[in-house]
Amino acid sequence: MNSSIDFKINGCAFKKFPTGLFYGKILKKDIVIANIPKISVYSGDWGGDNNRIFIENSCRCFPTRIEILFLSITEYTFYYLKNDLRDVNNVQGLENLLKLSDVYLLIGMAPYGGIAVWVRGFNKSVLVDWLKGSEIEVAMADFHPVNPDTTLKEYCDYYINNDPLVKGNLEKNGLPSRNLFDKYMQQFTYRYQPLFETWNDGEEAKWQKYREDELKPRFEYIEESLFDGTFDKLHDDGLQKYHEAGKPKKLAIKWHIKKTEYTAYFWFEDEKICSIFERFYGAHPDTKTDFIIRIDAEQKKYELALFRQGLKEPQIIPEDAYQLLVFKNKFEDYRSDNYNQERGAWIW
Repeated sequence: MNSSIDFKINGCAFKKFPTGLFYGKILKKDIVIANIPKISVYSGDWGGDNNRIFIENSCRCFPTRIEILFLSITEYTFYYLKNDLRDVNNVQGLENLLKLSDVYLLIGMAPYGGIAVWVRGFNKSVLVDWLKGSEIEVAMADFHPVNPDTTLKEYCDYYINNDPLVKGNLEKNGLPSRNLFDKYMQQFTYRYQPLFETWNDGEEAKWQKYREDELKPRFEYIEESLFDGTFDKLHDDGLQKYHEAGKPKKLAIKWHIKKTEYTAYFWFEDEKICSIFERFYGAHPDTKTDFIIRIDAEQKKYELALFRQGLKEPQIIPEDAYQLLVFKNKFEDYRSDNYNQERGAWIW
């Protein structure tokens, strides 16, 4: 591993479940080499730039341990962890990512003590580890010395009541199940297979390959954003090879037919896609699987499916598990019946 890499540090949390950091230390063995920036509240996109604040004295070697103490505001609970990090030589894709410029270490804090460690670049991020902290008692006078008489409940209530998204979600849904974030962070082995075919809508409706005399669409690239907080926009064909990855959250696919340019955007519903992956893989998340994306743009027919060796046919992903928007030469060409994304949601 290149020891001369200069890592900056940042933190993040789910926007519906904000956290407050007491302290966070990044270590090489038992030596502190950097600290996670301490701000009042972390809240935003999981695995994203919640707050573009970096410490100036970044670490110049890859850490081997983490020590962190943070407050899960929606639970009124502190969590503590001091633990070794996963051997970076065993993290798929990390070595190539470290060859890129402007990469940094990102620490995620989740409910029930969940702690994620990513290496994040401009066009790709990799999950290094997913850990669990333990509940711990902390004196509020130490955590919030500016107003040492503030109780834990008063402190958390203040942030909850002043964030409509957090307050509304708690009132409507309460706290999520304890295993939800473990489901988000679970990784599987698969590859994307875009298939450009024609749809026969006759009595025996089925997909058919293009005839030799027909002009086949030309695939350009695929991009992904996953529920485990990672993403890949490198356009290096790596996503079309078997790799370890979380469940898809968003996909973007671009192709051409002659001089006509198409781009399709998929958004996945979290509970449904989690359930689909868990049923398909069962207890074997390392099973090599093809994530098939069938496309017939001219007839506006699209289909997603999962396939592994031993199955007679691919398992279709139901249309209610995702939303789809397709552009043709930058103008909207198709949207699924259940599409309800905000304007500009395809820009990520």
